[in-house]
Amino acid sequence: MPRKHPTDKQLLLRKQQEPIGPHDPRARNDAYWALRHQGYSDAFARRAFRDMLPRFYREKVELSGEYIDDVDPEDLLFVPKMDAEVQKLAVVVRPDLTEESVVTAPPRSTEYTIWSEGTPGFGLRVRPTGVKTYIVMFRISGRSTQGKITLGKPGNLPLDLARRLAREARIEAMAGNDPRPMHKSGELLKRVK
Repeated sequence: MPRKHPTDKQLLLRKQQEPIGPHDPRARNDAYWALRHQGYSDAFARRAFRDMLPRFYREKVELSGEYIDDVDPEDLLFVPKMDAEVQKLAVVVRPDLTEESVVTAPPRSTEYTIWSEGTPGFGLRVRPTGVKTYIVMFRISGRSTQGKITLGKPGNLPLDLARRLAREARIEAMAGNDPRPMHKSGELLKRVK
């Protein structure tokens, strides 16, 4: 596992290595690891749909020699290739939770959640049947077990109101109170309106 604060020498070694190992089965069979091998952050790679295989393809890059015409050939450390093939990667990544993504989120063969970048624990759950619901995940006073509240469906609950409900539920959970009974009684909704 790479260090969080690598030295300049370690960064240089990482940049010189081929980003995708051609024989690494994780990079070929898992979208998360394919993105990690490309140098993307863990937070971004977690947004990849892991049940869809990453697709690698080669693309021909044609460069013109005009950008080095004015350089003396003896000053060049290496002669660049004018026509080269570059390996590219294509993966499907979950979008951020916006009004547009709520409307356009398609059903898939398995249930998945589009998490909000701005509000931790808040997301849109999309079931294989096409039913979409807003959910919020929380821990009461840092306990190990996670709780979940289904806030409502996008047709009945606007996205901004659902976000405010999620924030309020997480604030109550951090204070040590279980927000589930408050949500069922409608107290959370009264607070955010």
